Amino acid sequence: MFFEQAIAHAKSHLSFLLACALTTCAATCGSHAVASNAPDADLAACNAGPFESILSPAAMPATDARAYWLSSKLIRWPGLAADSKVRLYISRTGQLKLSKGTKPSGFDEVAALTESDTALDSSIAKRFAYIGPGKVYELAHAGLQQLRSLQQSQAMIVTEDNEGRVIDYTGLQIAGALDDLYKTAGNLNDYGASIRKAAVANKTQTQFRVWAPTAQRVSICLYPDGKAKSTSILPMQSDTDTGNWQTSAGVDLSGKYYTYLIDVYVPGRGLVRNRVTDPYSISLTTDSKRSYIADLSSSKLKPLGWDEQTPNTKVKNQTDMQVYELHVRDFSINDATVRPAWRGKYLAFSETNSNGMRHFQALSAAGMTDIHLLPVFDFATVAEAGCQTPVIKGKADGEEQQKIATQYADKDCYNWGYEPYHYNAPEGSYATDASDGAKRIIEFRKMVMALHNAGLRVGMDVVYNHTAGAGQTAYSVLDRIVPGYYQRLNQRGQIERSTCCDNTATENAMMAKLMSDSVLLWAQHYKIDSFRFDLMGHQPRQAMEDMQARLLRETGRQIQFLGKAGILVKLRTASALSRHRSCHSMAAA
Repeated sequence: MFFEQAIAHAKSHLSFLLACALTTCAATCGSHAVASNAPDADLAACNAGPFESILSPAAMPATDARAYWLSSKLIRWPGLAADSKVRLYISRTGQLKLSKGTKPSGFDEVAALTESDTALDSSIAKRFAYIGPGKVYELAHAGLQQLRSLQQSQAMIVTEDNEGRVIDYTGLQIAGALDDLYKTAGNLNDYGASIRKAAVANKTQTQFRVWAPTAQRVSICLYPDGKAKSTSILPMQSDTDTGNWQTSAGVDLSGKYYTYLIDVYVPGRGLVRNRVTDPYSISLTTDSKRSYIADLSSSKLKPLGWDEQTPNTKVKNQTDMQVYELHVRDFSINDATVRPAWRGKYLAFSETNSNGMRHFQALSAAGMTDIHLLPVFDFATVAEAGCQTPVIKGKADGEEQQKIATQYADKDCYNWGYEPYHYNAPEGSYATDASDGAKRIIEFRKMVMALHNAGLRVGMDVVYNHTAGAGQTAYSVLDRIVPGYYQRLNQRGQIERSTCCDNTATENAMMAKLMSDSVLLWAQHYKIDSFRFDLMGHQPRQAMEDMQARLLRETGRQIQFLGKAGILVKLRTASALSRHRSCHSMAAA
């Protein structure tokens, strides 16, 4: 069965396990040092220019996905005629071929589906009420291992005539099955890379965990810094109960970098190996190419006095808030009282005698309570090194200004930031050195502490309703790890874009968890006082209420949520310094 094949495949790579993880430390890691003998193909994938390598090309192009997994065993294809002869065809490597009027080929297995007359569980019926009526089909005799293995494969639902020829076929939307199969994945709170003491021998180790239930194989590329090539691979092991892949290195890898190699079936592409950063990255190197390993509670990442801050008590009730919305770069980029190297950066807020900070001190004394920062999480399109600031010139009523702005649109130093790339990491273009994963953490904290010292609370504008990219595109992270899960899909299986960009599906358990974990991280580790949610109406109300209750429970603070309900509009202005970059152009980048 597929499940057993996957286990055997994973075991064949266990010989590559590294305790030290980096061959460069072999001389100093003592008994933990193990020389890397990673396969050449894996190391090539770690260091290649393209992030994708195709292991087994798909035998047919991507199709629509009009059918839905309601649970691990139940399927509905809305609008399908009653008494249709329906089967599920499966290929581990994407070799299935379907064409109307011919018999299916290239499949590894075919599963008969039986019509179910049992009433749907109320929670399932409520969740999928929007998809419309239709018969429910069941994989009645499939075991748990088979159901999990099926989700790692190409699976297509087909209606046939009495001779076995295809009448119609479609893909399936997978969220209902994954949420049912891996309910316990949401109980864990240590996704990403974490530094901890081992239970045995009290030794520090580095743990990695990523949720990738549809992956056939996952490993970690380890890098000594943000530029050097990887010479080491750390294989990960699958936890079939949670859909997680995890492993531990026997040493503290703080200050190093990593990416995942994920072998996963992608509709229309086949079985691919994706090199991808961690959705739970707490920091990255330049332009978000590699995830950074660190412990956010380490004193090395805290400014002097960070732990001694006390919560601001200006706001007793949400109606007490007096909010000033601010863009980090705008705050200081033209302020001559800020040293040049800090202009437009987090550290500009540390210049307590600058014009900007004196103004904020005065506003605070006058009753201002909150500075709300436009997006400061890691966003996509501003180059974190080598960006260019155009010199805008031309007549006020002419077209030259717009022409210059357009020429620099993809390489200038400014964006509003509504292009989420990594939700849990500070944006690198506001750090003095984006190549150093530690600096953006420390400097962000210095900004927060400076505003707190001025008597102001700090709020974040957060954008969990969409991502900067999806599918097999450069700015896609979530969708290259679990294709078809994290993004909200329409009735044909295409990604919805009602937010301007690729919508996220916070109605799905692990996307809602990522949002909740992210907000908690900012509140706990960066002492954020309030959050303004971009297009809050795109999130389920229950998810928002649960998240706010969690914050109160785990931080002991009442943290306010504000929501924006409007539609974002792309404005064309005479200056490249005032725009929301189009997500359509990002997807093509």
